[in-house]
Amino acid sequence: MANEMMKNRNNDNMMDQLSDWFSFPKDFFDDSSIKNIMQSDVAETDKDYIVKVDMPGMDKKDIKVSYKDGILNVSGSRDSFDNLDDKNGNLIHRERSVGHIQRSYRIPDVDSKEISAKDIDGVLTITLPKLTEEDKENTITIEQI
Repeated sequence: MANEMMKNRNNDNMMDQLSDWFSFPKDFFDDSSIKNIMQSDVAETDKDYIVKVDMPGMDKKDIKVSYKDGILNVSGSRDSFDNLDDKNGNLIHRERSVGHIQRSYRIPDVDSKEISAKDIDGVLTITLPKLTEEDKENTITIEQI
């Protein structure tokens, strides 16, 4: 019963129903499947935020991280893969993609000079230290003339 409920719940729109009818894969008409590449977790501790982003198959030199105005931007590119075609150029099935992808995260009150990032086994870990209360204060002294 639960499987039937899940099947019916996932077939809410016409494209899903057409995909089922014509036996197309679920993402045949949907290029958004590449979004799964950059799945992420954001954690908060007392001292910092930690963002982990899956970046499989991307070389460290092709990953860019920036922080400006409270926004963390992470982007990556894949330009090519080794050609696995047989000698006649026949490829049976291909799912890997090339291109550029980017995500942004709103993370305010970060000490941008202390942000660090590391890439281990396709997982990018970005540590964003929080500003201290003293750093947040922006008191302006009025001069006496």
